[in-house]
Amino acid sequence: MASANEPHVVIIGGGVGGIIHAIYLKRELGFSNITIFEQGSDLTGVWHFNTYPGAASDVRAHWYSLSTDLNPDWETSNIGHVQLKAYWKGLITKYALEKCVYLNTSVLSAQWNSDRQIYHIQVEDRVAGKSRIVTANAVISAIGSLDVPHYPAELKGIQEKFRGAHFHSARWDHSVDLKNKRVAVIGNGCSAIQLVPFLSEDPTTHVTSFCRTPSWLLPNMAAPISGFWRAIFRYIPFAMRLQRWAIFSQFTSYEQHETIYALLVRGPPSAFGRRLIMKILRKYIQATAPAEYHERLTPKYPFGCKRFIIDAGYLKALHRPNNDVNFDGVADVTEKGILTKKGEHYDLDVIVEATGFVVDDYPLEVRGVGGKTIQEYFREQAGPTAYRGTTVPGFPNFFMALVMKRRRATYVVQMLKPILTGLAASFEITRGATNSWNAQIQKRISGGVWTQCHSYYQVGQTGKNTAIWPGSMSEQWWELSAPVWGDYKAVGATKWENRRRLAAVWRAVEVGLVLSVAAWAYLRPENVSQLVRQVGVLIDWLILAGGLTVGWVKQAVGGA
Repeated sequence: MASANEPHVVIIGGGVGGIIHAIYLKRELGFSNITIFEQGSDLTGVWHFNTYPGAASDVRAHWYSLSTDLNPDWETSNIGHVQLKAYWKGLITKYALEKCVYLNTSVLSAQWNSDRQIYHIQVEDRVAGKSRIVTANAVISAIGSLDVPHYPAELKGIQEKFRGAHFHSARWDHSVDLKNKRVAVIGNGCSAIQLVPFLSEDPTTHVTSFCRTPSWLLPNMAAPISGFWRAIFRYIPFAMRLQRWAIFSQFTSYEQHETIYALLVRGPPSAFGRRLIMKILRKYIQATAPAEYHERLTPKYPFGCKRFIIDAGYLKALHRPNNDVNFDGVADVTEKGILTKKGEHYDLDVIVEATGFVVDDYPLEVRGVGGKTIQEYFREQAGPTAYRGTTVPGFPNFFMALVMKRRRATYVVQMLKPILTGLAASFEITRGATNSWNAQIQKRISGGVWTQCHSYYQVGQTGKNTAIWPGSMSEQWWELSAPVWGDYKAVGATKWENRRRLAAVWRAVEVGLVLSVAAWAYLRPENVSQLVRQVGVLIDWLILAGGLTVGWVKQAVGGA
């Protein structure tokens, strides 16, 4: 039971990011006065809500796991939402965090109190409809970027006119039977590519995909993991870690890992590696999809400009007679279906919006120093802006957990340690450090491939790029390895600052001693040789003495 004076940390969101941060706080700091508010009826976020047919991670299983809690029993290299949900919920149980979780609870707002150095957080029980205020010394926003489904304004007729069943792919309605139905899937992103092959498996379901912009599709490298390899991972030390680092460093997965970044993503739009992979992928499309779709399925933008997608059987499924693609664009949604921009009407029974998520607008009201909201700050910056993707000026002790969740959790835990141990009240990133950091990032983005098309990486699909990291994972890993404390303003941190100064002095002394010994050895090599001989004699003497002692003990025992 936490005492009234013990610091308190609130985590907004019980998805993978929220779970990781809770585990790190408990494991690294032994801190358990944590509250996780999750608006859904269960944990794991994206893997709780995304239950459409075929939903799976395009990240390899041995990488999409905590490094401290690797699972040797994954049966396939890429796993589905059911197994992923079970894995992450299992970690909640392992680390005894169940009592920290409040399900069906929405965070409505958070406001910083500069006098008390705490946040006042308004939460609402979605079942009872009652709200209350809780306080916290720090807030970790782990709502993720795949939280709020995107419903395009130009498709509002789906909600306002269409009389059939309709839902977003991220809020799949399992009560709707698709047998003998005419189904439209709007979109050509990751979700659509995964679910269309599953929907069209039933020959009685006629599927029409409405594709505005095709995506670069890469061959699916997912494969079963045999019992032999699972035994290797379970019983051979370091085998799973070797596999994990192979995924990270080699061309064994399609995430933005080191080889992918170095060969295919880095560099200008006309880079040789990019042109080569585009040539290969065009041939893949031509070898896999029906001939009438070859040209329309080939993207006109350079590879890497948008997120590339793993082909989950989408191209091959287009050969089925009950599976079509329309590239004409949606002009209107009627009571009975969809009218294309070429005047063709499709009568439909069900419409699925696989239209992605809102990633350029923070969905919660958070007020920082002086009452300014985080939305106001983002508008000033022409889009979401944070220092190292984690802290925002004007919002002390407020941390955002989006990508690189494991390394970011390490960074956040280091930031929180002085606060949770009573050595500091708050840390706030300076505006100057934030501006400098983001100017550097935007400069790198402007010279890369990400400016060559419209994508969800950009605010409003066309504006400032706020979602992409323009470097390798190793580089981002390094950037998040430790806080640059000089970039932060500290409040109530006299004890902590004194300890840091003392530690800096001690490090200087240690360095001075090492340099002094090195200088002495360089200037007096004969003394070094003599010292080495003396040490060698001492070691020989200790070995001899130890041997004699053992002999005496044996004699004494034998005599007794």
